[in-house]
Amino acid sequence: MHRVWLIALLVLLVAGCGQQKKELRLLNWSDYMPREVLEEFEKREGIKVVEDTYDSPEAMLSKLQAGGDSEFDLLITPDYTVGSLARAGSLQELDKTQIPNLKNLDPQFADPAFDPGGKYSVVYQWGTTGLAYREDLVSGPVESWAVLFDPQKQVGRFLLLDEMREMMGAALKFKGESVNTTDAAKLAEVQALLLEAKRRSLGFAGGTSIRDRLISGDIAVGPAYSGDILAAQPENPKLKYVIPVEGATLWTDNLVILKKSPNQELAYRFINFLLEPEIAAQVSNSIGYATPVAAAMDRIEEKDNPLIYPTEEKRARLELLADLGDQADAYNKVWSEVKSR
Repeated sequence: MHRVWLIALLVLLVAGCGQQKKELRLLNWSDYMPREVLEEFEKREGIKVVEDTYDSPEAMLSKLQAGGDSEFDLLITPDYTVGSLARAGSLQELDKTQIPNLKNLDPQFADPAFDPGGKYSVVYQWGTTGLAYREDLVSGPVESWAVLFDPQKQVGRFLLLDEMREMMGAALKFKGESVNTTDAAKLAEVQALLLEAKRRSLGFAGGTSIRDRLISGDIAVGPAYSGDILAAQPENPKLKYVIPVEGATLWTDNLVILKKSPNQELAYRFINFLLEPEIAAQVSNSIGYATPVAAAMDRIEEKDNPLIYPTEEKRARLELLADLGDQADAYNKVWSEVKSR
């Protein structure tokens, strides 16, 4: 009799497990995916989306190294990290037959330099990294990276962005160099420049923290991502954003599927979902960044805003961050020195 009850209990447990919702686990930048978009996907698929967030690529890599590479299904990651993650064997090569909505992507994003042919990644959003400031708190014009790197041009309290390639890229642009230079002498100059700026700053912070501390008036200026500031301007109209005269980075954040993902099929469906014109427009209209989905442009509310979609003249001053391959160690060493001293 006990054996009969035990079998019946096991049958019920197995049935119950089969009725549990599947989960899609997403690792993403903070404040970078509208909750209503996740809820729409949950409704369509009858599943649960669990989102975890990070504020810097270093924090993201730490999560992956701590076991997240087999815990998360999908990652939204900066352009220059795609190559290193692929070389480390962390990414699944994409089966594009499972992403029919790739046809909606703007052709300029279909074959990115950091991932030729889009072998591992699909562009999610793009934007620029420039200078944000409170016009009521600065003591002079904010037009150049000099407000961070030249003590004579400092216009108020500032933070530095806790993001290696973007912050080193800003310093390189200030020096008139490419954001992708690997020249040892130039990198040594950048290290000295960043250390001096660090001593005058309030330290390092993530993009959302810089945005929030600008809003609160704790700082007057800081490097920032375009969308963070544009989305926050209705809260404080004195918050401004500018692409410095020396130039800046044009970046992309990208959807990649982790090789050890427990739910790759769901990950493919979610990527395809985000490439639907209506969904792509909803994402960009909500978070303030530029969409790579050409088919969504007629639904974009701010398509004529040059800070989101820069003019050709400003685009000429923007530069993509490249995958540095073996030369990345030189950047890592500089950044480690800057952060530890």
